[in-house]
Amino acid sequence: MADTQWSEAGLEATDPASVSPDSPLLWLGGGLPPRLRWVSPSLLRALGHTLEECRARDFVQRLVHSEDLDRVLEAWRRVLRTGGSCSVEFRAGATRGRLVHLSVELSAVESSADGGGELIGTVRVLVPAARPVLQQSTTARAVLEGPSEEVAQELTRFDREHVELTDTVDGIVWSTDASFRFTFVSKQAERLLGYPTHKWMQEPDFWVKHLHPEDQEWAPAFCMKAAMECRPHELEYRMIAEDGRVVWLRDIVTVIAEDGAPRELRGIMVDVTEHRRAREHLEHMVSLLRATLDSTTDGVFVVDRRRRVTAYNGRFLELWRISDEFRKDWDSEKMLTYALTQVRHPEQFRERILALYAASEQESFDIVEMLDGRILERYSRPQRLGDTIVGRVWSYRDVTAERRAQAERERLLHEAEEAIRVRDDFLSIASHELKTPLTPLKLHLQVLRQRAVSGQPFPLQHVEKALAQVVRLSGLINDLLDTSRIQAGRLELKHEPMPLQHLTREVFADFRPVSPHHTLEYEEPDETLTIQGDRGRLAQVLVNLLENAIKYSPTGGTIRLTVERYGAQALVSVTDRGIGIPSDQMAHLFERFFRARNAPISGFGGLGLGLYICRDIVERHGGRIWVESEAGAGSTFRFTLPVMEGAADAHAPPAAPPGP
Repeated sequence: MADTQWSEAGLEATDPASVSPDSPLLWLGGGLPPRLRWVSPSLLRALGHTLEECRARDFVQRLVHSEDLDRVLEAWRRVLRTGGSCSVEFRAGATRGRLVHLSVELSAVESSADGGGELIGTVRVLVPAARPVLQQSTTARAVLEGPSEEVAQELTRFDREHVELTDTVDGIVWSTDASFRFTFVSKQAERLLGYPTHKWMQEPDFWVKHLHPEDQEWAPAFCMKAAMECRPHELEYRMIAEDGRVVWLRDIVTVIAEDGAPRELRGIMVDVTEHRRAREHLEHMVSLLRATLDSTTDGVFVVDRRRRVTAYNGRFLELWRISDEFRKDWDSEKMLTYALTQVRHPEQFRERILALYAASEQESFDIVEMLDGRILERYSRPQRLGDTIVGRVWSYRDVTAERRAQAERERLLHEAEEAIRVRDDFLSIASHELKTPLTPLKLHLQVLRQRAVSGQPFPLQHVEKALAQVVRLSGLINDLLDTSRIQAGRLELKHEPMPLQHLTREVFADFRPVSPHHTLEYEEPDETLTIQGDRGRLAQVLVNLLENAIKYSPTGGTIRLTVERYGAQALVSVTDRGIGIPSDQMAHLFERFFRARNAPISGFGGLGLGLYICRDIVERHGGRIWVESEAGAGSTFRFTLPVMEGAADAHAPPAAPPGP
């Protein structure tokens, strides 16, 4: 490449040593084969091509002269592979058949071993520094053969085109000597910052003096270090414009070295103020989004269309107990495998996850039960970029406390409703039970009054029946009073030693004449079983059990009262062959106001308080009470009491369910 050819259509420079620097221009591109993605407007004007033409897949191959193409491709590949930078000069085809000699500084934006990265090219048009040798063109030969003033005019025209082209670049084109003193500044400097171009070159420290105060130390130091190392570099900094504005500039610098030392610096300053503002706004929004994600009580997990993890927050890691080690090289498949070991229903969980991945547009809400007892609500919806689905967002919320509180509220509501039902049942039963003795009592008293008025003698049977109703009414009232005392913890007991058989025989004897339809049997041991207790209250327990046995054996039959010794306890049993108790009712039999469903109000009196009172009395004596029954086959009520003295028998008391 020893000569330079000029033509009327344009310029072909083939001798790099004979050219001078022209205006720096920019492009962005990447991939293999090379493809341009963006070209600065000034470079488009220099080449005469449109942006659409430059974006064509084979544009670079068509742009570069065939003899220079291999060298350009090799430089392109090396920059993409290594991530460094590289300068290359080549001839490029412009419009109207022009060939332009270009110098390009290629710098990697994103490198990739497979050539899939991206790079930026800083382009400069090279023109001859001295008078060229003109050949093979009629017009050029005419100029060469013509008067010298025509050659001067031609050179002046190219000089003017060079200046015009430099001044149209979207940035400040500049050059300095090794001491950072400006030797050239394009007119864009005055349009962008307001300072006349001559001030840049007249003031030795112009650049440093007009840097932003926060950048006045690091920026010159950075540039000086790079210049001393003779390497191209880029930096972003702020300058103060003449009107006081702060302007962000991106400076792309090439160092011209000679014998290993910097001789000249050339570059272009591009206004990136709006870009910086947009980036700062984006960084602010990303920071706000990250802070929002980290402060929310929901655990968020995001994957892309290829199920790679793209985002998550700390709450998600906390909910799923995920370690830092687990997060290395994780994806949705690894996360799903881990989750299956944590949930109560893994197959159901897995099927639902895969179904949502398959139906990319579907939204969902599910409940996830964890093995440790926690309950999570899971929301899932597609992540959209415009109208395109680019991934899926999973959101988990721990609702264990809320669900438990809800269950507790439901339990309390059920208990309240049950209490209301029991109250209503009690009022119905109580009104019936209190009215039952009052009616005959009133009749007997009316008969007695009539006989008293008429002077007739009082029939003894009316008096006895009236007294019986009074006793019954008194018993109901006493049960209510005892229940109230038990609830208030004021039921008093008098503990004194007494033989248990004396009490049971006495109570049993009082019941013999009560019902002629029943056969009463009694059995006790030979030894005396002495207990410490309240005689009246224990008699109340026996009376209640015997009355129930008679009451719930309406057709008659045998009623048996047994006293036994089992170890250190006395066991008292009352057995009947009556209607029995359904199995699902026995657990509630000793509760307040409870009446088995097979014992209707009519025919079976009582408030449902007797067994409740019996349980409290027995337990306060250190014993317990239970029932063994079968519906339609009768019941056996048993209770134990501690024996004060005597050797314990080897036998154990019969098994029984725990007392209420």
